[in-house]
Amino acid sequence: MDIRQLHRSEYEASPEVVAHAPGVIRLLGDHTAEAGGQYLALPFNRYVSVAASPRKDASLRFYAADLNERKRSSAANLKFRREDRWANYLKGAILAMTDGVPLAHGWNFTISGDIPQALGLGSSTALLVCSLRLAAILAGRKLDAAQTEQAAYELASTYLEKSALPSDAAACIRAKPGAMVVVDARDGKSETLSLPLGKYGLYLTDSRVPRPPVDRELKARVADCAKGLSMLGGGARGLRAYTVADLDEHLGVMPEHIRRHCTFFMEEMGRIRDARDALKRKDLPAFGRCLYKSQMGLRNHYELSCPEIDWLVKRAMEIDGVLASRMVGRGFGGCTITLMPQDAEDAYRERLEEYERIFGFKPSLNKIGPWKVPDEPAER
Repeated sequence: MDIRQLHRSEYEASPEVVAHAPGVIRLLGDHTAEAGGQYLALPFNRYVSVAASPRKDASLRFYAADLNERKRSSAANLKFRREDRWANYLKGAILAMTDGVPLAHGWNFTISGDIPQALGLGSSTALLVCSLRLAAILAGRKLDAAQTEQAAYELASTYLEKSALPSDAAACIRAKPGAMVVVDARDGKSETLSLPLGKYGLYLTDSRVPRPPVDRELKARVADCAKGLSMLGGGARGLRAYTVADLDEHLGVMPEHIRRHCTFFMEEMGRIRDARDALKRKDLPAFGRCLYKSQMGLRNHYELSCPEIDWLVKRAMEIDGVLASRMVGRGFGGCTITLMPQDAEDAYRERLEEYERIFGFKPSLNKIGPWKVPDEPAER
């Protein structure tokens, strides 16, 4: 059932307002954002949706259809409660859009989505963005992209108390079907680029590898980049102002793990520049080389890969016509994204069967696209 049917089934009322936001696959630069880098992202053809219908009383009712969970609050009580988990996104968005002024009456809310969770595909960001879009409509406000980005950052970092960057939601907010978005984490600027796939397709493979907690590892790498920058002399432009040759001048002084992690940052910035140029030239093989080189950097320099991901990438690249395969997500498991001819899908599925026999994990395969965009948010 779509979000409207789910809402009617739960509340016996049709939704008056519906909002959507897509998942996002960060293809390059994801692990450079916290160090002031850039990232190149593609909207996932899966969405989180929120629907709302008015109530006659002052109650707020929340229904997470995918979890079959229900929460409740009131129009005058939008305080963060840890046990409300997913409902906090909507409560915080309403509080932000109404400037704390209680709503005139209560609302019924339904949340549903098909973005896989905990795989670094932007499911929580999509919930944040579509909650803000819906709350803005309820409050009679119209937000442009920049205002939505700022509101998402403030909501995540204050009300939800999450570690957040102003650029985190930019790709989700500015996403266009079948197009890439380059986002600068330092100044928030973005650029949209077309993706000329032609006979090729992008395929997302979930390795199903149980992923250990990675927050400490990721924070350590960001700290290493900061230490490396300090040893290089610092500067307002950060590591972007330096090259790998600058790191080589500090051999014997800079610890090797810091040099490797800074090398990944610097080379990834170069790969994003090259990928942007390749997309503008409609040179898909050159774009694929950027993705594959990035995987080598994640494995050899940033040290975030794992044997299962390495196997999937290696076996994909052995198939005739495959242009790239790369890990996406936070690391040590998760998914790969593979750029290959659409007629190579059967050969790739044979590799996945072999993967299951060897590692014992049953992978899932999703083709990215076609991008079917849900209806735009309804105006009240």
